[in-house]
Amino acid sequence: MMSRLPGAVARHLAALRAMLVFTVLCGIAYPLVLTGIGQVVFKNQADGSLITNSSGQVIGSKLLCQTFVSSSAAEAALNKKDGVTGYADPINKYFQVRPTFSADSTIGHYTIQLANGCNYAATGSNNLGPNDPALTTLIGDMRANMARFDSVGGYAVSPSQVATDAVTQSASDVEPYISPENADQQSARIAQTRGITVAQVEALIKANTSGRDIGILGEPAVNTTTLNIALDKQYPSSDTSTTAFTTGATS
Repeated sequence: MMSRLPGAVARHLAALRAMLVFTVLCGIAYPLVLTGIGQVVFKNQADGSLITNSSGQVIGSKLLCQTFVSSSAAEAALNKKDGVTGYADPINKYFQVRPTFSADSTIGHYTIQLANGCNYAATGSNNLGPNDPALTTLIGDMRANMARFDSVGGYAVSPSQVATDAVTQSASDVEPYISPENADQQSARIAQTRGITVAQVEALIKANTSGRDIGILGEPAVNTTTLNIALDKQYPSSDTSTTAFTTGATS
């Protein structure tokens, strides 16, 4: 007769066998099957929704924003002084993503640091509450910034007219999407800077706007990454001008 193992040992062996079986099924087979399905059916999405240029080089992702800013001499000095890289002004010929409010430890409070946005290594947002005085000040500064930025000859934007998402930070700070209202607000500036018509800009906005998921979920949104790439492709411009933004920091 075969000797039976003690009950405790038998139970441990059964548990070990179950662990090995489920490790193979759930830890190896299942991920491989889903990866295979993703590569066959949704290859572009599974690989990160990457954007390539005419040479096949990856220049971005549809899922991530890119900053289109440039530091002035004063801001470069401020960055050096405070040990940050975020202070910069927006480039006039590009659509701008949502702002970035970052803490400056040297100053001791939050400031507007546009170049700190779209940082894929450190995604996140500030934790300022809606009634926080610091956030209220930053939003007020951004309203004044965007009103001045988007007001061009024959088209004026008042602070009260500025789109809400143009003055508030996204939860991830790598959000490529802005509202159609925000994009429309920026269209006159883009047209003037690039020497094209507002209608031409609006056509590109429409082409880079996604609707609600399954027709009911979410809101229409404009992808600034694909929109700016399309602008450079169809209406290239050598203009490098920027608009000075109030940052909430001292130089």
